[in-house]
Amino acid sequence: MIKIIVIEDERIKRITMSQALKKANYHVNDFGNPVVALKYFKNNGADLVISDIRMEDLDGFEVLEKVKQINSATDVILMTAFGTIESAVNAMKKGAYDFITKPFSSEELILLVQKYEKLKNLLDENILLKKILEDRYSFHNLIGKSKVMIDLFDQIEMVSSSEMSVLIEGESGTGKEVVANAIHYNSDRKEKPFIKLSCAALNESLLESELFGHEKGAFTGAYKEKQGRFEVADGGTLFLDDIDDIPLSSQVKLLRVLQEREFERVGATKPTKVNVRIICATKVDLWELVEKKQFREDLFYRLRVIPIRIPPLRERKEDIPLLVEHFLIKSKKEKLHFTPEALELLTCYNWPGNIRQLENAVYRISAFTKTNEVTRDMIPEDLICGKEQPIKFSIYNNDKIDLQKFIEKIEKETIEWALARTDHNQSKAAEILKLKRTTLRDKMKKFDVH
Repeated sequence: MIKIIVIEDERIKRITMSQALKKANYHVNDFGNPVVALKYFKNNGADLVISDIRMEDLDGFEVLEKVKQINSATDVILMTAFGTIESAVNAMKKGAYDFITKPFSSEELILLVQKYEKLKNLLDENILLKKILEDRYSFHNLIGKSKVMIDLFDQIEMVSSSEMSVLIEGESGTGKEVVANAIHYNSDRKEKPFIKLSCAALNESLLESELFGHEKGAFTGAYKEKQGRFEVADGGTLFLDDIDDIPLSSQVKLLRVLQEREFERVGATKPTKVNVRIICATKVDLWELVEKKQFREDLFYRLRVIPIRIPPLRERKEDIPLLVEHFLIKSKKEKLHFTPEALELLTCYNWPGNIRQLENAVYRISAFTKTNEVTRDMIPEDLICGKEQPIKFSIYNNDKIDLQKFIEKIEKETIEWALARTDHNQSKAAEILKLKRTTLRDKMKKFDVH
């Protein structure tokens, strides 16, 4: 409920205003003396002060000034019988929320206060949302107490204040996007857009349109002009995930943006200037792609100005109990706990799918646990060291072999094995099978693997 202070030296008007506001369900205190009102405000506070301008001890402009000195967040509405444009402008210049001219009806006053209430609620929601975003992406919320994670926290803190390009290197599921979020929301650009794009999710033509935008009629289906991610991210940060999957033709255009700070929309003839910080992420060793002529060497050096390596979970196993607790809280299972023996099993496992696999495993275990305790025998067999299922196929009990079907069977079982090993993380499965993610998806569709 909004707390309101009414300051009016004319008793009948003061009582009328106060009663109308109380009837509209506002918390109201009214005063005939501005000095007494300010003393009360200093001790008790208020969201809104409604004050007359012409009073004996202090005028409304002096009340406004003193209110702002005590609490700049409190808003003030000034009222006067001498409503001129000059007075209104003067009030707004001094920081008043609004200005109302006498005589006015109770309905007019209530409408003005309701308008203020809506704006305040909107601003409060925006402040809360901003705090949630900052808390969520603060690098201090990256979970870990191992030395490698403490070193990572220090790196993020130092890198955040820089304007240089960052290349985040790490296996799938290690939290590269979380690190990118932390860098942006701890940087000077945190008030500006943070735009993300996965380079693996789109084909070559769609990727260029997403990155740089296009003009109306640039290609079939381009019914209207479209801003690309670079334009949308202007002044902020652009995070390009899976940069290792970007085609060579798009690499040339990306290099130009980094060098010239400008690009051309698809179908455009004039360049567009942008001010964007680039953060990229890769799940493979980019230098190996450079050596294979699959990634431009000049682009590699432009992107890898500041490299950050995220360690896989198997290199920071002492963080697993902390992560398990974090995921239980995140899934609102705070009362559930893992016994030391159960945690020991989880710590023994190598987690090829990294943190994402661990998170999914915790959710899976907690979903099927009826008590408040997870014991050793509740840990699924596929998460126990040495219990990973081998691929099984044989040709020795057959007189004839359909080679094509046999090869397809091997492919299907191998894909199922890779998906099980990575807790159905397609990116990681494609990595250990040395396939492109799009190729893996095609084969999963072909063999009806889910």
